[in-house]
Amino acid sequence: MKSSNTLAKNMIWQYGLQVLKYVFPLILVPYLTRVLGTGGYAVYAYVLSFMGIVQTLADFGFMLSGTKQVVDLRDNCEVLSRLLGSIELARLLLAAGLCAVVVVVAQFIPLLWDNMGYVLIAYVSTVLRALLPDFMFQGFEDMEPLTTRFFAAKVITVGLTLLVVHGPQDLLLVAVADALGGLVALIWSFMTVRTRYGVRVSFGGFRNALAELKRSAVYCVSNIGTTLVSGFTTFVVGIVLTDPTEIAYWSLALTTVSAVQALYSPISSSLYPHVVAHRDLGAVRKMAIMAAPALLVGTVAYCLLSPQVFFLLGGQGYVAGSWVMVALSPVLPLSFYSILIGWPVLGALGKVNELTASTVASGVINAALLLAMALLGRSSLFAICVIRCIAEVALLGTRGFALIECLRKGKLHV
Repeated sequence: MKSSNTLAKNMIWQYGLQVLKYVFPLILVPYLTRVLGTGGYAVYAYVLSFMGIVQTLADFGFMLSGTKQVVDLRDNCEVLSRLLGSIELARLLLAAGLCAVVVVVAQFIPLLWDNMGYVLIAYVSTVLRALLPDFMFQGFEDMEPLTTRFFAAKVITVGLTLLVVHGPQDLLLVAVADALGGLVALIWSFMTVRTRYGVRVSFGGFRNALAELKRSAVYCVSNIGTTLVSGFTTFVVGIVLTDPTEIAYWSLALTTVSAVQALYSPISSSLYPHVVAHRDLGAVRKMAIMAAPALLVGTVAYCLLSPQVFFLLGGQGYVAGSWVMVALSPVLPLSFYSILIGWPVLGALGKVNELTASTVASGVINAALLLAMALLGRSSLFAICVIRCIAEVALLGTRGFALIECLRKGKLHV
């Protein structure tokens, strides 16, 4: 009963965090678009997107591998302190390497190279976020500090931005405000870890840091695989679709899919440490059953409201492309269950190789079908939507097969 209450509490805090992630951009983005002008905002948006890729690499799976270790060690503050120090040192080593990569890549992208000062400050903000010890909170199944910290940091960032950014000449101050908010979040997090759990940072040398990098690599491969699949699809779309309008339809529809999938994250993030700690697959089974009606109703509503959604997001000129949302709608329920079986089940129970294999298999199928479509001269926006759905079916199917095999061999009990 206590573990179930903790799980429910953590989901509530995680959904609160997700709501805040929607609210703050609604305040900040409209302000920046007006004060920075099209040129300044283009730099802001492009660098933000670029740093999103850097953030994925900087995370390197530590949230998953670290969480699993904290669950196993959370009664030993001394060992946890060494673990925290090893992971933080590994992150700093990784950040140093990524900095060099960012500088090299920027030389080939004029927009980045011409605004290198902004890029470097934005990179500092990215590193500060990567250093956050969030795996400690997840391992202790204590999500409240994540939400309160995010709120405090964003209030500082948004408040400073509104206070000091008044025109395109203040672009650099946007990155400075973000970095200051990130610094407050980092200090807040380490103080909370120390006072709440009695864990401090205890560096144990480069050998331990390298060991943590090696341990997290397999987790990183699975996460990056999903990003690469999405990136490859976007790359192919930009080549095979010659009509810019169709590309805009695809991008907008994919944005709506991502917005819905973001609602799955609190469930996954809460279930993962719960299953690691308690081996409670019953909670996953209940979630799978309870979610089915909501997914059915939500998917139908997603289809029926697609014209209105496209109108709100893009205006009247986009309404004609609302059919793309309908074509992609099967991804919504399929991805929920593939996410549910993923880290909260296979990952939490140590089946990381099977989980990674499912991601790779789905990516290979997706790439093969896209290339076949292009080579056969059958490229169309509808075909790309169908392939995206098939790739999701493949992901769910391979993960479902891995789960069934574990159940059949008696390694898992639901």
